[in-house]
Amino acid sequence: MELVLQMKMKRGTDHNWEVRRYCGDIALYAHCKCGFYYCCSSSKRNEDGTWSVEQEITRIYRYCLSCGARKKWYNEEPIKVNKHFPWEG
Repeated sequence: MELVLQMKMKRGTDHNWEVRRYCGDIALYAHCKCGFYYCCSSSKRNEDGTWSVEQEITRIYRYCLSCGARKKWYNEEPIKVNKHFPWEG
C-alpha cells in the first residue's frame, strides 16, 4: 500500500490583474503573477451597430483560476508588449 501525501496549496496574494496588449494580436489579456492569463476583451460596436476593430475589457474574474488569488484591481490602459502572442514566453 502506497502512502500519498498531498500538499496543501497556498492561495496567491497578488491583488492586481495586469491587462496586456500584444503587437501580433488584437485581443487584451489579463495576466496574474503566477503565470495564468486569459482573454478579457471583446469587440466594440460602432454607432451604426457594425463591429469595430477596437477592443474593450468585458470579463474580469474576481480571482485567479490557477492560484486562487483574490483580484481587486486591474489597469484600465493596457500595457503594450513587444511580442506577437502571450504564449511566446
